[in-house]
This record gives sequence, structure tokens and C-alpha cells, in this order.
Amino acid sequence: MDELKLKTDYSKSLNVPKADVKNVTGLDTNPTGIPQRAGLPIRELDLLEFWKLNKIYEKSLEPLSEKGTFILHDGPPFSNGNIHIGHSFNKVLKDVIMRHRSMQGYRAPYTPGWDNNGLPIELLVSKEFRQKGYKPDHMELRARCRAVAEEWTAIQSEQFQRLGIRGDWANPYLTMLPQVSAKQLDVFAQMVEAEYVYRGLRPVYWSLVDETALADHEVEYADKVDPSIYVAFRVQSDVDAVFGTDIAQDRCYTVIWTTTPWTIPANVAVAVGPEIDYVVAEHDGRRYLVAKSRIEVLALASGWSEYTIFSDVNARDIENLIFQHPLYNRASPLVIADYVTTSDGTGVVHTAPGHGKEDFATGQKYNLPVLQILTGNGFFNDDAGPELRGIKKDAGQEMVLQMLADSGMLLAREDITHSYPHGWRSHDPLVFRATEQWFVDIDNNGHRDKCLRAIDDVSWYPNDSVNRIRAMVSGRPDWCISRQRFWGLGIPVFYAQPSGTPLYTPESIRYVRDIVAIEGSDAWFIRPASDFLPEGFSHPETGETEFTKETDIFDVWFDSGSTCRTVLEQWPGLSYPADVYLEGGDQHRGWFNSSLMIGIATKGEAPFRQVITNGWTLDEKGRAMHKSLGNVLAPQTVIDKYGADVLRLWVCSTDYFADVKVGDKIIEQVAINYRTLRNSLRFAVGNLYAVEPRDFEVESHAVAYKSLTELHRWVLHRLNDLVHSVSRSYEIYEFHKGMQAILSFCSSDLSSFYFDVLKDTLYSYPANSHERRSAQTVLHEVVSIVTRLMAPVLAFTAEEVWQKLQMEDKPLSVHLASWPQYSPVHVDAELDTRWSALRSIRDDVNKTLEGTKKRLELAVTLSCTGATYSLLNAYLKELPSLFLVSEVTLIDSSAPGVVVTSNGPASGVRCSRCWVSVSDGGDDPASSCARGCVREYVVDAHAGCRRRLPVR
Repeated sequence: MDELKLKTDYSKSLNVPKADVKNVTGLDTNPTGIPQRAGLPIRELDLLEFWKLNKIYEKSLEPLSEKGTFILHDGPPFSNGNIHIGHSFNKVLKDVIMRHRSMQGYRAPYTPGWDNNGLPIELLVSKEFRQKGYKPDHMELRARCRAVAEEWTAIQSEQFQRLGIRGDWANPYLTMLPQVSAKQLDVFAQMVEAEYVYRGLRPVYWSLVDETALADHEVEYADKVDPSIYVAFRVQSDVDAVFGTDIAQDRCYTVIWTTTPWTIPANVAVAVGPEIDYVVAEHDGRRYLVAKSRIEVLALASGWSEYTIFSDVNARDIENLIFQHPLYNRASPLVIADYVTTSDGTGVVHTAPGHGKEDFATGQKYNLPVLQILTGNGFFNDDAGPELRGIKKDAGQEMVLQMLADSGMLLAREDITHSYPHGWRSHDPLVFRATEQWFVDIDNNGHRDKCLRAIDDVSWYPNDSVNRIRAMVSGRPDWCISRQRFWGLGIPVFYAQPSGTPLYTPESIRYVRDIVAIEGSDAWFIRPASDFLPEGFSHPETGETEFTKETDIFDVWFDSGSTCRTVLEQWPGLSYPADVYLEGGDQHRGWFNSSLMIGIATKGEAPFRQVITNGWTLDEKGRAMHKSLGNVLAPQTVIDKYGADVLRLWVCSTDYFADVKVGDKIIEQVAINYRTLRNSLRFAVGNLYAVEPRDFEVESHAVAYKSLTELHRWVLHRLNDLVHSVSRSYEIYEFHKGMQAILSFCSSDLSSFYFDVLKDTLYSYPANSHERRSAQTVLHEVVSIVTRLMAPVLAFTAEEVWQKLQMEDKPLSVHLASWPQYSPVHVDAELDTRWSALRSIRDDVNKTLEGTKKRLELAVTLSCTGATYSLLNAYLKELPSLFLVSEVTLIDSSAPGVVVTSNGPASGVRCSRCWVSVSDGGDDPASSCARGCVREYVVDAHAGCRRRLPVR
């Protein structure tokens, strides 16, 4: 027997999974195993090709589902550069949703799209031309913009596909396509017909860098340092003797406070609040009208050592006052305005209707002149006065300050840091500038209220995000939809000459639409006005027959907002409204908002049923990513090192409703979690097909549920719980909770417990034994379900595992498989309670035996009482296998809890095959194991050790 023992390699008689077999590429050639090294950067390329060659996306759309179609409308990114981590973050979330819905049985088409028009691309192209020292004409610039948009669309498409984003990449929507532009003009015609559109003179946010108007939702706020000044305005007329009769008018003043000194040349009035108490204060022989609560602030800022109150006055009693402009020989009458407060300044507000929204409204009320003193690129014009004409704004502001000082009207100056509007994309400080623009009337026909009511009919994720969109809609002004740029869709308006009277009827707009549908948006800029109007046409109001065309283009938010119509109503498989929109939080003032405005105006219902808001991506220190900070993590960097699945797992391991952090250390931890999931599936798959040629086949080897032991049934109960919790997390779009549940199940329930206990059965029992087939039945169910549950997130790895799983009528791809269903048959709460208690006691045993060598040979004693003793006694024969020892002795003790004692090696000798101590006979094939099971050992037959354990 000793001679036999020396010559026998017992490992060859075990059902051990085959080791990885690799070729020169590093990929496995084992048709049944999952290699330990994922090699995702290479392996994923093969899987992408597999999906493409087998038309997996197209096949997912073939069956006409009883559930119908689930539509996610893709918010279009700008096609002006490589995708960044934020793009990847957003697109992966969308892909997870659509893959999940598809597996649920919905027809889930995904049409990717791009926003090709607008400033970002035009600025990129303009920079190109400047670097070449060449100034293109209008059409040359547009042609290059189109080419650049096409180039970056193609590049971004490849980058998104490398992430595993599934969709109709051969037929994306582009806002510059003729069919989109034409449909957008049709939308515009409908809004004109419903009287939403008007042209008006109003102050709008203006970018002096980009030389165009901006809408409110294109504005962000950042700190800016500006001069804070107090300026005196001398009385020109005081018919009611507000300042008294004992003093000359040239010694009477009011004082304003402003942080925009450059607007002083545009001043035409001073405003007071109707409910504010005012005083006339006297200092150094002069009298000043200011708010009573602000006189101390003025005195301190101006360096007054003392002052006296001459009189208290009411705002209504001073409305006839007229003051003198501090620089020019013109009047600045006193007006009353509700927006004047005493939170800062003097309670008297400098009013320049050409450069402020509230100022403009006041100017309209009092019929004040509108002086707009800046050119589009930031130079003072004639209205600013001869001294300032042609001077750049910032330099001109210093001149204004000096002119005020020279006139004696500058009482005080200090620099302050305050929040100031900046361009959303250019990040330059903006100005208010009164110009003629095209607007959408937000309150036409109760439109704002309709939008607010529609918001309540939409599901918002997270729930409190509804407050953001509600606030944006409630407070937004009319929508400025015109831009003074070249690259975009022209606004189809004609101007009769010489009067300049505009013409924009639904009929004229649709005539332009029909031409644009054939020739594209360039037609508007190439063709003369006469080509778009009937021969001999005359303006219905003026009778004029000569026309020019509008040169402004549509705001890109009108372009993208219109896609709820231009795309959902034109692309195959899509329809209005979409089931879901998913974008970043800034889109509550952007795309969500503009889509809602257009949808309600033209369709009468919201363009979405659900709206999901994701947070910003930040670096590991919580900072926004900028090249200047050197903290940008490119998605390609992660893919090249770890593979796209690790990036996808990061996206779905975070609570993406809030801002999320990402960096090298975070990705490394995600990679560790990925390996945990992979190794769990690797173990299961390896033990399904450890014996050649095919080993476990569901159809012939699966064991009925009722014939499984309690341990196996408990795993199915836990697996069933996992299906329920993960399915719920997908339904409410909280993917991180689903992935946490899968990770916990794989690491805790499987790897740390079930697999640990199962190894002896899988390796040592005969390949076709009931015990091993029972274990394989559950392993197969675990792999099938876990693989499908993680498939929307770990799209590549799930496919890799699915291809190893062997069963009849298996779908070609895991992404064509059905979503796992909750099974009431597998629910057993009492079983879960018992086995959860056994697991807890096992943890106590593990702590006691931690670090112990040759654990499988040990004997242990457990001392306990009451219900715990009864539980363990009922499972006494299973305890050695459960605790991974050779022998367990149970003592009924009064000690609280469970006391675990190691008794050293069990009696007998170690079996060379399973390493458990055998009470007699040693390696004799007929020996009896210490656990009471019979060994049938035939070396050459690889039969292994057979354990006849009680079946419960």
C-alpha cells in the first residue's frame, strides 16, 4: 500500500477545473473555462466584433414585444472633440437602461445623436483659420464647420462604441442633416402660427467674446472683482421743495451705488422703492437723498465724520424730482420701481434701460430712452459720448471712473468680489445689451402654467430633481432664440425694403422648409430672398416687393430642444413622447427645459415620461476636471489599462444622482471588485465543465428542486432574493444598489461560504454522483442568473461567461436572453433563518481556527445551549463539511453564545485525496471517513471520494 501511495498522483483523480490554456495573444483557448486574467482591453475587441458580425443589436429589435417599445431619447453632445469621462459616464448609464429594457422584453431602439450646429464648432473652426492667417467668407466657414462636425461625429461614434454602447450607429441623428433642419422649420412654423414668436428690443445677456446674445440657461455665475462706487447726481428740478427752500439746488443730490461703472454713460434715470423710508441728510453744506437705513453705510464709505438729518420723506412725495446726469448735460428723472431694495447700496438705483432687464422694464413704464452704448465686440459707440467712442469697455470703464472723479461726483470707490454672470461655454463675463432679438413668449396662452402642470405628470429621478425644473420654468424669462453667428440653421424671416417690416408667416416658413429639406440649411444663406417667395409677392402690410433675409441663426437649444419632434417623429422605431431622458443637472435649464417648452407648445404634452438627472464627474479630491489642473482622466486611458467593463462598473457602482469622484485609486478599487465578480463566475463555470467532454448538461443532469439538500435550496433562496433586489434597483435606476447586491452575493454568499463548503463535493465525489450533480444544478442556475443580472452593466464579461454556459436553445448572446424572473417556489424564509444562523456560527469557528494549519484534519468542540444547541444538533452530521474540519463534537452548556474549542487533529490519518482525517484504514479504498461517509476509491477511474450525506 505504501508503494501504491508513493506512485499515485491523487490530484488526477479529482474533478478539478482545467488550468487556463493561453495562446500567444494571451487569450484562453479553453472552450469551457473562464481565464483568471481577464485581458479585457484585447478580449473586448473580439466581443465587439462578435456582436457586429452576428447583428446582436438588430436581432434584439426583431420580435414585436407585447410590452411594446421603450424609447430613450439621446441628448446630443457637441461633435467638437474627443469624448471625456463625463460623456462616458452619461452614455454608459443610457446603455445600461436600454440593455435592461431589452432583456425585459421591450423593443428598445437606441438612436445616438449629435448637436452639430452652434458656437463650439464655429469657435474651433475660427481658431483654425486665425492660425492660418486667413479670413474665410461666410460659406467657407460653414463648409469647414460641417466638415469638422462630420469628422468628430465619426471619432466620437467609435469611442462610444468601444465603451460597449449598443445602438443604431449607422443611422444616428445629426442636427445639421437636411431632414432635421426641415422638420425644425416646421416646428418653428407651428409656434409662429400659435403666436409664440415675436421680435423685440430687450436687454439680453451678451458675450463680447463670442459676439452673440445668450439665453438665460446659457449663463453661469462665478466670482468677479469689480469697482464698487457711490456716485452723486445733482438736482436739476425740485418743484416740491423736497430738499427745502433754504439751499441752492446745485448743493442738493441723490447718491446711487453700482458695481458696473461702465454703464453710467447709459444712465437715463434714478429709481427709488415705493415702500422705502428716505431721508435728506446734510453734510458739509450739501444735502443728500438716500434710504434712511443706508445713510450710515454711505457716511462710512464716503468718510463723513458727521452728518445731520434734515428731513424724513416718503418715496411717493419725491416722484417729481429730476436730477442731472453726473457726466452729461441731460436729465435723470426720479422713478419708482418695486425691485429697489435696501440690502445694499443707498436705496437709490442707477437706471440704464439699455443694459439691464429691470431697468428696461422701468424704462418702458416711464417711456425712457434706451441708450445701448456698446458694440457687439465690446467697444463704446456714439451713444456713450465723444470721449469714450471707440474705446474698449474695460479701458473705457477706467475713463468713466476718472471722469466721475474729475466732476466731483465720485463719492467713494472700493473693489469688491461678487457673483457675476459668465458665458456657459466661453466663461467670459457677460453684459446686458439691448438689441433686437427673436423671442418665444413663455406666457403666451398660459404656456408657462401648462409646462408646470406637465412637470407633475412626469416621473423625476431623483425625486427632488423636480424642484430644479420647476424653479427653472417658474422663473425663466421669455426665450431668446436668435444668435448672431454663422454656423447653424438660419431663422426664416424676411424684411420688406425699405421699411424693414418683418415677414414670417407659417406659409413663408414652410416654403423655406421644403427647399431646406432638399438642399440643406446652406440654401438659406446661398439663395436670394426672391427664391423663397412667389414671383411678384408683396408684403401684406406694406405692399413692398423687395425683401432681404434675416442673418441670425437659431439658438442651439432650439435645435436640440426640437429633436423631441425632429428625431422622435422621423427615425425608425421612435415616437413622441420618449419614455425617458437622461442628462446632467445643468440640463434642467438646458435641454430638459427647451424640450419641454417646444413639446408643450407644439404637441400639448411633455416630450418625456421620465427624466433622470446624473451628477458631475469630479476628481478624487472633489474638484472639477480641467486640463490646467492636470486632473483629467480620459476614458481611453481606463479602457487601455483595465477594459471598458471596469469603466462601466465604476459608473454603476456610484450613486450617480449626486456628483461622483473618479481617479486612478478609485478605478483600481473598482478593478478589484470586478475581479471578485469574475472569479466567482470563473469558479462556477469551471466546476460545471471540469470533466471532459461536456460534464454538466442541464437537460440530462439537473436535479429537481425537491431533491436538493438544504444548503443548495438556501442558495437558490438567496439567489431569488438577489433577482428581486437587483430588478428593483434597475426599475428605479439605482444601479449602484444592484451592483452592490451582486458583489455582496458573489463575495459573501458564494465565495466566502457556499463555494468553500462545496469544493469537496465538486472535486472528490464521482463526476456523476447525485451530490455533485446537485451542486452543479445550483451552480448553473447561479451562473445563468447572475450573468444576466450583470449583463446591462458588465456587457462584455457577461457575454464571455454566457458563451461558456452550455444548454439547449440558449440565445446566441446574453443580450438576447430574457431577464431573470422572481420565483416563489424558491422562497423559504424559515430555511434562510436557519442557515443564516449556521453561517454566523461558522464565522465563530473561522475566527477560532484562523491561521491554523491542516484545518481539514482538525476536531472541534462547540459548547452552547438552548435553541442554538438544538439547531446544531439537528445538523450534526453536516457540521464537519460546513466548518471544513474532520470532526465536530457538540456539548450542551450553560455558557452564553457559542464557545468554539479546537481539539487538534482528529483521530485516524489524513486521506490523500480529500485531506480529511479517516478513523481507520488510512488510504485503503474501503476505509470509513471520520464524517461517517463511505469512500469508494478507484485510482485509475478517477472516481473520487463518495459522500453519502443525509438528504433533507
